[in-house]
Amino acid sequence: MTAGRRVSRYGLWLLVWESGGDPDDLTRERAGLFLDQHLSPFLLEEGITLEPRERRQLEKRIRRFDPSHPTPEEWMTKTMDALAS
Repeated sequence: MTAGRRVSRYGLWLLVWESGGDPDDLTRERAGLFLDQHLSPFLLEEGITLEPRERRQLEKRIRRFDPSHPTPEEWMTKTMDALAS
């Protein structure tokens, strides 16, 4: 994820897990809940300060999350796992 700089996907994965979600089965609703409850503290912990416009753009991207369209990294992981089985 990019928020003015690269942010650890693993850090986000852990935060979703620790907040009671399953990052491997994330829904659009759960992504919105994460945004509402955990994004601000996460950005603060990462030392990221966003301008209001940047924050709105980031929130828009998170709210449009669609688990049926995996990222290239997620697709590659799934493909490699299937090949290894």
